[in-house]
Amino acid sequence: MKCQTCGAENSEGTHYCQNCGGKLKVKVSGKFSWEHGTAFAGLGHKGSSIAPLGAMAIENQGKDLGKITVRKNLVKVCPRKDGSWYCPDCGELNEKYKNFCRNCGRDYI
Repeated sequence: MKCQTCGAENSEGTHYCQNCGGKLKVKVSGKFSWEHGTAFAGLGHKGSSIAPLGAMAIENQGKDLGKITVRKNLVKVCPRKDGSWYCPDCGELNEKYKNFCRNCGRDYI
């Protein structure tokens, strides 16, 4: 994915540029047609998804048991030349040698 702000290449799944911290624009591929009954989640539909509620219930159960096994797929962090890094999930600029994002807590991987 190419950043619209600085032109840097970023890994697929990155939400914020790891060079400048700018929000990346996600392109939706495929053809959308109401006539053919094709729909994509969250596009053109005023409904609600219960998926976040299910994930929250699983996470709460893990906390109750004292162990959390829920982990999302993370994009690898690409540090800048000076060692600082922009979080690919929230866009926060983090210092060199920080093992987690100071804004969202994401691991440096």
